[in-house]
Amino acid sequence: MFKNHPKGLAVLFFTEMWERFGFYTMIAIFVYYLQENFKWDQATVTNIYGIFMAGVYFTPILGGWIADNVLGYGKTIIFGAIVMGIGYAIMAIPTDNSYLVFAGLFVIAIGNGMFKANISVLVGNLYGHSEISLKDAGYNIFYMGINVGAFYAPFAAAGIKSFLMNNFGATLAQGYNAGFGIASIGMIFSLIIFTAFRKYYQQADYQSKKEVKVEKDVVLTKQQEKERIIALLTVFGIVIFFWMAFHQNGAALSLFARDYTHQFVGKFTYLLFDVVSLHAILFAIFGLAALLKKSNSSKIKSFGGIFTLAGLSLLIYKISSLPESGKISPEQFQAFNPMFIVLITPIIINYFSKLNKKGKEPSSPAKIGIGMLITAIAYVIMIIASLGLAPVYTLNGSTSAITVSPFYLIGTYFTLTIAELHLSPMGLSFVSKVAPPKMKGLLMGGWFGATATGNYLAGFVGRFYQEWELWQFFLILIVCAALASLMVVFTLKKLKSATS
Repeated sequence: MFKNHPKGLAVLFFTEMWERFGFYTMIAIFVYYLQENFKWDQATVTNIYGIFMAGVYFTPILGGWIADNVLGYGKTIIFGAIVMGIGYAIMAIPTDNSYLVFAGLFVIAIGNGMFKANISVLVGNLYGHSEISLKDAGYNIFYMGINVGAFYAPFAAAGIKSFLMNNFGATLAQGYNAGFGIASIGMIFSLIIFTAFRKYYQQADYQSKKEVKVEKDVVLTKQQEKERIIALLTVFGIVIFFWMAFHQNGAALSLFARDYTHQFVGKFTYLLFDVVSLHAILFAIFGLAALLKKSNSSKIKSFGGIFTLAGLSLLIYKISSLPESGKISPEQFQAFNPMFIVLITPIIINYFSKLNKKGKEPSSPAKIGIGMLITAIAYVIMIIASLGLAPVYTLNGSTSAITVSPFYLIGTYFTLTIAELHLSPMGLSFVSKVAPPKMKGLLMGGWFGATATGNYLAGFVGRFYQEWELWQFFLILIVCAALASLMVVFTLKKLKSATS
């Protein structure tokens, strides 16, 4: 996977993997914890969620400026990792004091701001300005690392919660506190990897205000800088609508999973919610892919066969040992997005690589537009799932008497994942290609600032989830995503010229 890429990519891959493991462990239980511990209603909780997510993604603008002008990328990332770990530790303290929780959230947001944009800049700095296509693939691989960590996060959160409740009599809220503790441990691993293997990425770690590396950065005129900044601001405005729709996974989609989705499923469906079974499926799929790829050596094919056999054997064992039905937790749905990214990323990389060889690979802005259109399609699935279901305001805090198959949500997450892979890593790559060298950190922070705006709107729009008919809520998301896709079409020529 890392073949032909700089060695530093692997270090940043695993650094980000553990950081995102911590973050998504927290996100998997965040909404549930606030409701359980403080008994707040859905409107209050989703509003807090939106404000927090906005803070998490606005602070990288500050973090990027600090890296560009004061500390450099590496030191800023280390500072952010330490601060985030402290924030998760604060959240792990059982308390009835909401101010302590808000303090923890504030600390996490600040730490994330120092970390998030700058590690993304480091990835881009590993590549020369002549390696545009390779840089796209590098960001796809890096993005896969994000989601390997995110894949394990909900299982860790659910596992520690269940373990403490079943064996030590912990309350549900205390189980969630333990999940925040696991998030803090994830940050420790991230920090160790980043500091221990610095030699592999140190050539990419510089303070851009003081140093422009000619072999990495293009020297621009003032007019070119202006055109590139305008192009970036245009993209930032467009992707706001994607993140508004996508981050319903932590708000409306999480609540739909809890209130409208079957809690008990058959054994074959339960396989998708069992961490061991999921590993067996992944082993079998990746093993089979290695076995069937013609260009692989006989040694790699042998390992592929072993992995396939091991995965299938474990899967057969799990099927035979599982009961006819099993109970699923709503937070487990959070694992599907990262799992699909792990599965689909190699396919996307290979697909675009083949198009590139034929001279037909879409530009990064075009990929973003395609991603917006696929986002709209994802919420069509949710409209279908919502037909015949009572609106939230009629439930009075209970679950719906009529529930639907979990495959509606699984299908939605699958489609959103395809959209995300067309949009998010390509957006990071686009910023890295287009941002003027002395403003890389700041403008990468701008990308996350656009994400922040979308995240805030996710919480703001999420309030209407309990006030409208379900299909009306999901229709709004479809319309916004479709309009954003049209905006890309109308501005595509100018966006493409920014990278020329």
